[in-house]
Amino acid sequence: MTQPIYTALTLSTVIPHQNCLEWSDDGQLCVLTKSAVYILTPDHGLALSTPPDVKAPIDDQSSAKPLGWYKTMIDMSSRPVRAWAEISDGWGTLSLGSLDVSVRAVTCSPSGLSSYRRCVLAVLNTNMEVTLWEGTKNHLRGEWYMIDNVTDHLVDAIALNGTTDGEGVARQEEVLNAQTMCIAWSAQPDFGISPVPLLDASLLAMGNRAGSITLRRFSRSRGERGQPTTTTVIKLEMCERWITQLAWSKWVASGANKCTAVLAYAMSNGGIGLLQVSQTLEATVSPDAFVHEYDVERHVRVDVERFQNLAIPPDKRGVTAMRWVDVSAQKTILVTSKAGTVHLYSHPPFPLPPLSSFIHPPICSPTHSYGSKSLLTQIQPSSAGSSSLSLISGLFYVRDRDALLLALSDGSVHAMHGFSSEPSWDPAPTPSVPTSSTTAMVVDEVEQEDSSASENATAGKTGAGSKKNGHTSTAEGTALTRSSDVPITSETLTESSRSFFVRAQQHTTAGVSNVPDYMDVNKIDGFVPYDSCGTVAWMYEVSRPTDFSYKHEAKHACVLLVTPFWPADDEWVVKMVKEKMDWSKNGSGVRCATRVAPAHLLRGIFLHLADTTRFKRLCRALLNILDRDMQEDPSTAVVIPEWTKPCNEEIKIHLRKSLATQFFGWESFLRTRMKLALADGCWKLCQDAQMRNDCGRAARIQLAAVSHRVLRILVRHLTAIVTTLSPLDVPFVLRVVVQSLLPGSPSDLSSEAQALSDKVNVMTAIEPGGAGLLEMCPACHIEVPLQDITQATCLNGHTWTRCSVTSFILSTAMVRTCIGCNRKALLPLSQSSPAEGDSWMPVAARSWVVKELLEAVDRCLFCGNSFVRIV
Repeated sequence: MTQPIYTALTLSTVIPHQNCLEWSDDGQLCVLTKSAVYILTPDHGLALSTPPDVKAPIDDQSSAKPLGWYKTMIDMSSRPVRAWAEISDGWGTLSLGSLDVSVRAVTCSPSGLSSYRRCVLAVLNTNMEVTLWEGTKNHLRGEWYMIDNVTDHLVDAIALNGTTDGEGVARQEEVLNAQTMCIAWSAQPDFGISPVPLLDASLLAMGNRAGSITLRRFSRSRGERGQPTTTTVIKLEMCERWITQLAWSKWVASGANKCTAVLAYAMSNGGIGLLQVSQTLEATVSPDAFVHEYDVERHVRVDVERFQNLAIPPDKRGVTAMRWVDVSAQKTILVTSKAGTVHLYSHPPFPLPPLSSFIHPPICSPTHSYGSKSLLTQIQPSSAGSSSLSLISGLFYVRDRDALLLALSDGSVHAMHGFSSEPSWDPAPTPSVPTSSTTAMVVDEVEQEDSSASENATAGKTGAGSKKNGHTSTAEGTALTRSSDVPITSETLTESSRSFFVRAQQHTTAGVSNVPDYMDVNKIDGFVPYDSCGTVAWMYEVSRPTDFSYKHEAKHACVLLVTPFWPADDEWVVKMVKEKMDWSKNGSGVRCATRVAPAHLLRGIFLHLADTTRFKRLCRALLNILDRDMQEDPSTAVVIPEWTKPCNEEIKIHLRKSLATQFFGWESFLRTRMKLALADGCWKLCQDAQMRNDCGRAARIQLAAVSHRVLRILVRHLTAIVTTLSPLDVPFVLRVVVQSLLPGSPSDLSSEAQALSDKVNVMTAIEPGGAGLLEMCPACHIEVPLQDITQATCLNGHTWTRCSVTSFILSTAMVRTCIGCNRKALLPLSQSSPAEGDSWMPVAARSWVVKELLEAVDRCLFCGNSFVRIV
């Protein structure tokens, strides 16, 4: 069966370096080119009313929703070039990269750092300058702006030596410290605190020509909306050679409120060293705050320890690629490449204290081997340019197979088997196929958990099947090959890569007589996973090694492909859904502290559910996953202390931080939002009326869970600050009370809301008509009662959308739209024009409580994805 090509997008640009692709935590794919960084966002899991900018599938007839991309870019061609010779005339500071400046590397910060609570990109060019960029109104399609020039801070710190002619000439060593060769941004550490505090403890590592490594912290000079900048945390003198590569491992819990990661660095002589970086969150006492508040400068201690021995000794061969691969919860393997060889290094786990000191105990991994190993790269002949000395363009670890896929620039893809134990290019012997009595399809397991024996007898009617000889047979008699039965070898992967290349070339060059032949090399420049099993996003460009003619940059054409290298079966899709929905319970996988967008986590699931025939088979199994295991809400036990001081600026800051922490700091809340997104996606894909009703029911259950949790948080905070409320704040309080008293609300929530109403009534006289519950229609000025929290309709039939955060009518252009569910909300004042003030807000919404609530909600309350401004 011919595998579809989900995307074949042509970019007229030059790729100057390998490993040109990188995913951000916001679910955006960064494509590094010579003069720009393209930022592409897949539309799977998004629900914007604006269509994607481009769709380029090939042979993808089975998808109900072909993969589309939103597209924007960071243009680096117009950036001024720093003249290093004006600072120092030393030969060692000479920058050849300034002759033809291009982008050298890009690294993404964790989500939540920008002024709009999204990712920040650090871009390094060949002139050894580092700049920081962020998207503002619309990070999917809008412009990205430079917010800081890190190199400027490094140059300003250079001490100039006075000379006889009055001009300053910096010492060569200090200039070399300002010339950055490589960058890497760590993930957000998880200190095991619930709810997760609003704290950015990520580190930007920068290696330079002087042989030192600087760890810098992103911050803002005047609070959350101040001028962004980076400050030096620690500077380490490592060697007297250039630092050419940096790679962070994941953060691992190594004690109470302590996380440890390993920073690997490569030197120009081919040696690789390691640094153990630990961060400890020290206890804090916040007597007046509603939740524990931390300051990264005062409460986070950073300790760095250098490994005595090098992971890989120097051999005068440059390191071309370096990355950590997560094998298990406690083990990571460092993969580095040099011309013709691949080196692996794994260090023993960090010593851990007693498990009683952990909120989420670490999972014990099976026995693995530790130390360093190296393998010679093999030749996979696919074109005239095939060579074992080709550079590695990317890698992808397949955990279910324990195999590491490596793509080389010559167009070949290699599979390293037994990666975590005994790595080898030779595949392991195929085990005997289990019988149907000892293996059960995941779809069957899910259905059997919630069904009786009589229901299992008719499971074939709902998409379940039986296995014979390693295959799954559906009720219709169609045999489905399991992905675990498809062999993964270097030969088959290289053949697939070449086949995709030929098909894409024939499609993108329609009408051109040139058909790729053996002399055409599909030069791979980037290779990253799109999901966790088989689907890969990769970049290629056609190259002919025998053609030495000049080719203008405008004539270069690079193609981004998204292709499955082997088919994903139903069993794997259901397993992936279960892992995404259940990861927070066992302490493994991506945690809430990382602030990864739900759309990024669910991207692979929505890709495979877009297959109409597959979705029809799996819909019932997905509903069973959504219906089972309704986890208790741990936030019900949270007590918000009463505020005893008068209303001032201090309470506003504390209220904003507490609301943001309670809304987005609970892992169970994130899991509920992901279930809501999946249920809503299934409802949109359903064609069968009965199944559509079942999906709608599941979505309503999750929606009610989210709504009640949000209301409970609001009621408890309003109760805590009830003594500071004024008559201007009462309309919003009443709206919260009315929503909490609606039929179907939990009894404890209704009781707390009624108690809040009684307190407000004692302090402030409430009009019998319910001031604030009645709004005026912006078109005909007729009263509109609060009968529906999603939309408002007056007697003349005018319909208005309500704010998803405050429930007020939206009759202004100062709104933001969620990219995941298309819900809309009022803008916070910090994102509007200062000259306008709050004049554009509804009169009843001009309460200081509403303003702080809008500032605290930087992501959608219902699906957890980010907002954009359409207008």
